[in-house]
Amino acid sequence: MPFRFLRLACLTLTMATMASGCSLTRGQQQRLYQLSPGVSVYFEKNDEQKWGLRLERNGAAFLANATPITIEILGPGEAIRTLGAGYDSFRSGDGAFIARGSLQYDGARFVVHDTWSMEAGALRLDRKLEVEGNAAGGFMSAITLSYHKAATRDSVKLFAPGMIYGTTDHLPPAAIGGRDSTDFIRIREDRLPAPLFGANFDDGTSLTLLNSEPDARTTREDSHDLHARTLIDERFRFGAIGADFDEENPAFGYWFPGSEGATTYKGHTYPAGEMATRKVRAWARRYHPIDDGLEHEYQLSFRFGSHDAFSSYYTETWRWAWSTLQPKLVFHDVDAIRRVVLDMLGAAGQTHGAISGIPFGSPATKGVAPGRYAPITLMGFTGKTLEAANFLLADALLDDNPRREKHRALGESIVATFMQLTMSPPEGEGYTFATGETATRRGWNRLYLRVLCDGHKELLKAIRRERRAGINHEDWLEWSRSFGDWLLLQQDERGGFPRYWEPGTGRVIDASTNSSYNAILYLVLLSELTGDNRYGEAALKTGEFSWNISQPDGVFTGGTIDNPDVIDKEAGTLSLEGYLALFSYTSDREWLERAMAAANFAETWIYIWDVPMPDDEDDSDLHWKKNVSTVGTQLISTGHSLNDQYMAFDVSEFAELYLNTGDEHYFDVAMILLHNTKSMLAIPGREFDLKGPGWQQEHWSLAPPRGYGVVRMWVPWISTSHLNGILELQELDEELYQRMTDSEARKTSEGA
Repeated sequence: MPFRFLRLACLTLTMATMASGCSLTRGQQQRLYQLSPGVSVYFEKNDEQKWGLRLERNGAAFLANATPITIEILGPGEAIRTLGAGYDSFRSGDGAFIARGSLQYDGARFVVHDTWSMEAGALRLDRKLEVEGNAAGGFMSAITLSYHKAATRDSVKLFAPGMIYGTTDHLPPAAIGGRDSTDFIRIREDRLPAPLFGANFDDGTSLTLLNSEPDARTTREDSHDLHARTLIDERFRFGAIGADFDEENPAFGYWFPGSEGATTYKGHTYPAGEMATRKVRAWARRYHPIDDGLEHEYQLSFRFGSHDAFSSYYTETWRWAWSTLQPKLVFHDVDAIRRVVLDMLGAAGQTHGAISGIPFGSPATKGVAPGRYAPITLMGFTGKTLEAANFLLADALLDDNPRREKHRALGESIVATFMQLTMSPPEGEGYTFATGETATRRGWNRLYLRVLCDGHKELLKAIRRERRAGINHEDWLEWSRSFGDWLLLQQDERGGFPRYWEPGTGRVIDASTNSSYNAILYLVLLSELTGDNRYGEAALKTGEFSWNISQPDGVFTGGTIDNPDVIDKEAGTLSLEGYLALFSYTSDREWLERAMAAANFAETWIYIWDVPMPDDEDDSDLHWKKNVSTVGTQLISTGHSLNDQYMAFDVSEFAELYLNTGDEHYFDVAMILLHNTKSMLAIPGREFDLKGPGWQQEHWSLAPPRGYGVVRMWVPWISTSHLNGILELQELDEELYQRMTDSEARKTSEGA
């Protein structure tokens, strides 16, 4: 919306004057606050002689809204009408400004009281709205700020954690915020790890909006709406946050309750499932009824900044959201969880003739047949069988373990099974139990760099641990080295590796090098165990290449193999793992700084607020149960809204950053990943409706359908991620492990 203020004399109101509670005006303008960096906040008269909002940066126009009270009306025939007004009056007191205004529609009047204050360097709005009278239809209210000059979607780098990182590059075109989102981007806040949306402008300045006291309650009807219907219900307590690029000057704001559009997702929103896209102008509109006496309220914080890089913008912004929302730790008995997960994993192992392994998947709930995934065992990614063998072998080294012999036998049998695979070139990633034939994920005739490196790096970890215990496996090492020698031949002159090959021939099918970081840790470990520096030098070359693709801008792509070359969480976690390995290999702190950048990206996918399940849902139907905190679960990839607990794997990486930097924030993240990721894991006395202790389903959604996943499947990566986070933390630093798992952590949790 263009600026329409009558620009008159400027009043300078010092913070000392503000603290005294005085309300001073000069002409048509009232200065409220001076915020860093050089942002001044004013009430100013608009063309209708009511008070609007204006923000200047270093004395120049920055953001404004001449009509801060916006009401959207859903009228007869679902006709939509937008009303706007400035404030009629305002007063100051107790360090805040309370502004009042109203709008009339049909037989109803909307009375708004907005309290503006400054909190922790941010501008805070507490809005209270009351309806007087009745009218048909529904309404929502909004607060927006318009940028001072024209801007298009890709001229502004947007930040919506877990969804949008910068421009439309590396986003699925039909994703929220993707290439199809050229005008409206309004995101339900339950879809976001923090109810936050920001814009980093071309001059380095920024605006970020955060719902600082989110509620997000909803109804079963809203949660199960798979067709983007228009709904009216006074129980909606979730908002939408985002930007409108439909006019020359883009507006950034918050809408309550949360209508989502013009792109919204349909159903479970997995990339292979149904998605409602901009092509059908899909809006999931939500309103409150226009009923006499109805009240709604919300709180919103606006933060302004100036940054040299987009990555520093979103890192600082995310930490602000963390400190504001203060995610609560949910303590678990980690040692007990390690035991039940290992027991469950060992019990899941199968041997059919010469083939031993962990089945690729199984229903996580009671009384359901294994289904189509069970007949195969796979090396890496979601199959993680060699990773499972690593943890079974680690368990076998414990003296007081009654299952040590069983787990050693299974672990060694799994390794022997996979050593039957030729690795130069690789002929497969696993086996079919019934026939002994080589297998690939879903029967795809392709072998991914990630799958192969996932398996081999875990085997090398097992070899290293066994060697330290006096047990040598030179045959295991030589088998893995045969893959490493073949892999070196696949590295291009820049340091990159192809995404995947044809089994048996090694013919490159997908030459994309965006996932090259998958090879780093494997090559570093191979260099360590063999003493051959060729592998370490190749890892360094790959690290340089991977960093320079897009990561200096804070964008990490290519982690998940089933949603290729888009921005995703695992691209960050895998890069973090690789850069820490290179830091250990070289002691060069540049790799530590790059690891920090990867970690700063990865943690923005973690939910740091609690999204409640609908009160009118039947808890027995829900996959994510009522009254279980959602803090700690994470979005997976851009283009859909499924969550999992994958980053349980990365506890030790964040702990290692804490040890190397002294930054307490990384410790806090590690604590959330160690404890909160266990909230939907079945443990003794808290099995939910799962098969038993140690079981967990693969994923859920916290946006519609809230609390449900696509299928209720267990896949091996779930268990190995939990075990990796626990075991590698203990191996990293026993004293830190005890600090993070003992009773003091419980006290911190209960006192939070």
